[in-house]
Amino acid sequence: MNSIVCATRGGEGSRAVQLAAIDRAKQMGKKLVFLFVADSHVVERVDESLQTAVRGELIWMGNVMLQIAKLRAGARHTQVQLVVRVGDFEEDICRFLHESKADLLLLGAPRGTSATVFGDDAIEKFAQSIQAATNVNVEVIRPEAVKHLTTAPAPINHHD
Repeated sequence: MNSIVCATRGGEGSRAVQLAAIDRAKQMGKKLVFLFVADSHVVERVDESLQTAVRGELIWMGNVMLQIAKLRAGARHTQVQLVVRVGDFEEDICRFLHESKADLLLLGAPRGTSATVFGDDAIEKFAQSIQAATNVNVEVIRPEAVKHLTTAPAPINHHD
Protein backbone atom coordinates (compact mmCIF):
# COMPACT_ATOMS: atom_id res chain seq x y z
CA MET A 1 0.00 0.00 0.00
CA ASN A 2 2.91 2.35 0.62
CA SER A 3 1.16 4.54 3.12
CA ILE A 4 1.99 6.82 5.99
CA VAL A 5 -0.09 6.34 9.12
CA CYS A 6 -0.47 9.24 11.51
CA ALA A 7 -1.77 8.19 14.92
CA THR A 8 -3.61 11.10 16.46
CA ARG A 9 -5.21 11.72 19.84
CA GLY A 10 -5.71 15.48 20.14
CA GLY A 11 -3.60 18.19 21.67
CA GLU A 12 -0.61 20.11 20.44
CA GLY A 13 1.47 17.00 19.71
CA SER A 14 -1.24 15.63 17.46
CA ARG A 15 -1.60 18.91 15.58
CA ALA A 16 2.15 18.94 14.97
CA VAL A 17 2.27 15.34 13.80
CA GLN A 18 -0.71 15.86 11.50
CA LEU A 19 0.97 18.79 9.78
CA ALA A 20 4.24 16.88 9.51
CA ALA A 21 2.42 13.83 8.13
CA ILE A 22 0.65 15.93 5.49
CA ASP A 23 3.96 17.41 4.38
CA ARG A 24 5.68 14.00 4.38
CA ALA A 25 2.89 12.34 2.36
CA LYS A 26 3.08 15.10 -0.25
CA GLN A 27 6.88 14.91 -0.44
CA MET A 28 6.95 11.12 -0.71
CA GLY A 29 3.83 10.75 -2.87
CA LYS A 30 2.27 8.30 -0.42
CA LYS A 31 -1.26 7.74 0.81
CA LEU A 32 -1.94 9.30 4.22
CA VAL A 33 -4.09 7.66 6.88
CA PHE A 34 -5.11 9.39 10.10
CA LEU A 35 -5.74 6.79 12.82
CA PHE A 36 -7.51 7.33 16.14
CA VAL A 37 -7.66 4.49 18.65
CA ALA A 38 -10.09 4.96 21.52
CA ASP A 39 -8.63 3.15 24.51
CA SER A 40 -10.95 0.30 25.50
CA HIS A 41 -9.45 0.33 28.99
CA VAL A 42 -11.27 3.61 29.61
CA VAL A 43 -14.54 1.92 28.69
CA GLU A 44 -13.83 -1.05 30.93
CA ARG A 45 -13.28 1.20 33.97
CA VAL A 46 -16.82 2.61 33.99
CA ASP A 47 -19.95 0.96 35.30
CA GLU A 48 -21.18 -1.72 32.90
CA SER A 49 -24.46 0.14 32.37
CA LEU A 50 -22.51 3.12 30.95
CA GLN A 51 -20.01 1.26 28.78
CA THR A 52 -22.02 1.49 25.56
CA ALA A 53 -22.50 5.25 26.02
CA VAL A 54 -18.83 5.83 26.87
CA ARG A 55 -17.71 3.77 23.87
CA GLY A 56 -20.02 5.81 21.63
CA GLU A 57 -18.67 9.10 23.02
CA LEU A 58 -15.06 8.00 22.47
CA ILE A 59 -15.84 7.05 18.88
CA TRP A 60 -17.61 10.38 18.34
CA MET A 61 -14.62 12.25 19.82
CA GLY A 62 -12.23 10.32 17.56
CA ASN A 63 -14.32 11.13 14.50
CA VAL A 64 -14.37 14.83 15.40
CA MET A 65 -10.59 14.91 15.85
CA LEU A 66 -10.08 13.14 12.55
CA GLN A 67 -12.42 15.52 10.74
CA ILE A 68 -10.28 18.40 12.02
CA ALA A 69 -7.18 16.59 10.76
CA LYS A 70 -8.92 16.09 7.41
CA LEU A 71 -9.60 19.83 7.20
CA ARG A 72 -5.89 20.51 7.80
CA ALA A 73 -5.02 18.08 5.01
CA GLY A 74 -7.61 19.61 2.68
CA ALA A 75 -6.13 23.06 3.26
CA ARG A 76 -2.89 21.63 1.89
CA HIS A 77 -4.63 19.83 -0.99
CA THR A 78 -3.98 16.37 0.45
CA GLN A 79 -6.51 13.54 0.48
CA VAL A 80 -6.60 11.31 3.54
CA GLN A 81 -8.27 8.20 4.84
CA LEU A 82 -9.76 8.35 8.34
CA VAL A 83 -9.86 5.31 10.63
CA VAL A 84 -11.32 5.07 14.14
CA ARG A 85 -10.84 1.96 16.24
CA VAL A 86 -11.69 0.97 19.80
CA GLY A 87 -9.28 -1.33 21.59
CA ASP A 88 -5.91 -1.55 23.23
CA PHE A 89 -3.98 1.46 21.93
CA GLU A 90 -0.69 -0.29 21.15
CA GLU A 91 -2.22 -3.55 19.92
CA ASP A 92 -4.64 -1.78 17.60
CA ILE A 93 -1.94 0.44 16.13
CA CYS A 94 0.21 -2.63 15.47
CA ARG A 95 -2.73 -4.52 13.97
CA PHE A 96 -3.61 -1.59 11.70
CA LEU A 97 0.00 -1.20 10.53
CA HIS A 98 0.05 -4.89 9.55
CA GLU A 99 -3.37 -4.75 7.86
CA SER A 100 -2.58 -1.62 5.89
CA LYS A 101 0.99 -2.64 5.02
CA ALA A 102 2.12 0.81 6.11
CA ASP A 103 5.65 2.07 5.47
CA LEU A 104 5.80 4.65 8.23
CA LEU A 105 4.03 5.56 11.47
CA LEU A 106 4.21 9.10 12.78
CA LEU A 107 3.46 9.80 16.43
CA GLY A 108 3.10 13.19 18.09
CA ALA A 109 4.99 13.90 21.29
CA PRO A 110 3.41 15.95 24.05
CA ARG A 111 5.01 19.37 24.51
CA GLY A 112 7.84 19.34 27.00
CA THR A 113 9.02 15.78 26.49
CA SER A 114 12.72 15.21 26.05
CA ALA A 115 14.29 14.64 22.65
CA THR A 116 17.93 14.23 23.63
CA VAL A 117 18.30 10.48 23.07
CA PHE A 118 15.95 8.12 21.23
CA GLY A 119 14.14 6.11 23.88
CA ASP A 120 14.55 8.50 26.81
CA ASP A 121 10.86 9.25 27.42
CA ALA A 122 7.52 7.44 27.29
CA ILE A 123 6.65 8.38 23.69
CA GLU A 124 10.09 7.28 22.47
CA LYS A 125 9.77 3.97 24.32
CA PHE A 126 6.30 3.52 22.85
CA ALA A 127 7.69 4.21 19.36
CA GLN A 128 10.45 1.65 19.87
CA SER A 129 7.91 -0.94 21.01
CA ILE A 130 5.71 -0.40 17.94
CA GLN A 131 8.70 -0.51 15.61
CA ALA A 132 9.99 -3.74 17.16
CA ALA A 133 6.56 -5.39 16.98
CA THR A 134 5.78 -4.38 13.37
CA ASN A 135 9.06 -3.70 11.56
CA VAL A 136 7.45 -0.44 10.41
CA ASN A 137 9.56 2.69 10.75
CA VAL A 138 8.22 4.93 13.52
CA GLU A 139 9.07 8.60 13.95
CA VAL A 140 8.16 10.89 16.82
CA ILE A 141 7.28 14.46 15.88
CA ARG A 142 7.60 17.15 18.53
CA PRO A 143 5.53 20.34 18.48
CA GLU A 144 8.66 22.47 18.73
CA ALA A 145 9.98 20.95 15.48
CA VAL A 146 7.03 21.95 13.30
CA LYS A 147 7.63 25.50 12.10
CA HIS A 148 4.20 26.12 10.60
CA LEU A 149 2.35 24.83 13.67
CA THR A 150 1.44 28.30 14.88
CA THR A 151 0.65 29.72 11.48
CA ALA A 152 -2.62 31.59 11.79
CA PRO A 153 -4.89 32.68 8.97
CA ALA A 154 -4.24 36.14 7.62
CA PRO A 155 -6.34 38.83 9.29
CA ILE A 156 -9.24 40.31 7.37
CA ASN A 157 -8.67 43.92 6.43
CA HIS A 158 -11.75 46.10 6.40
CA HIS A 159 -11.55 49.19 4.23
CA ASP A 160 -14.39 51.64 4.88
